[in-house]
Amino acid sequence: MLTSIATVFVVGTALTGCWLRLVSRVTGTRRIPISDLLIITGLCSLLAPLPRAGLLLALIIMALLISRAEHVDAWPEGVLMVTGSGVIWLFAIMWVG
Repeated sequence: MLTSIATVFVVGTALTGCWLRLVSRVTGTRRIPISDLLIITGLCSLLAPLPRAGLLLALIIMALLISRAEHVDAWPEGVLMVTGSGVIWLFAIMWVG
């Protein structure tokens, strides 16, 4: 059980971090510093595998943290970042699960 949670955390943090960097490069928005990026993805990757409302809570917190750290517009950058991260977490949870 503990290994599966750790695996979801590591895979979710790594893939979500890469996704956020990729989206910020493609859309031309200001890049999030690596330290802030790791804090945001790590916190949200810890919340995502929680039962019931964990994924929804992680997506809401990620949207708030990204809007504070990067000052992005809600459409299309913010939605693209949060939606892609949610898909990554769903695949990570299903892969381990």
